Amino acid sequence: MTRTRMIGWTAMAVCVLGYAGFAVALVAARLDHINTAQALMLGGVAALIGEIGLWIAAGCLGLTLFKRRRALFDRLMTRHRKPSSPV
Repeated sequence: MTRTRMIGWTAMAVCVLGYAGFAVALVAARLDHINTAQALMLGGVAALIGEIGLWIAAGCLGLTLFKRRRALFDRLMTRHRKPSSPV
């Protein structure tokens, strides 16, 4: 696995953890375990972390897809020259 893909999948895991933290903060506020101000502060930070992870993952994983697709097009669309035979 390339370094770019590893960074992308790690960022995707951070994205999932951030959004899960946001959901947990909202549920905790709904169940009156924490007050609304604390839930908004914790949930906002967690959602921001999730959003940053999402954008980094999209950039890294999208870049690897672009590189792979470009390599495929280069292989398929290039002209294959016949080797010249010495006379």
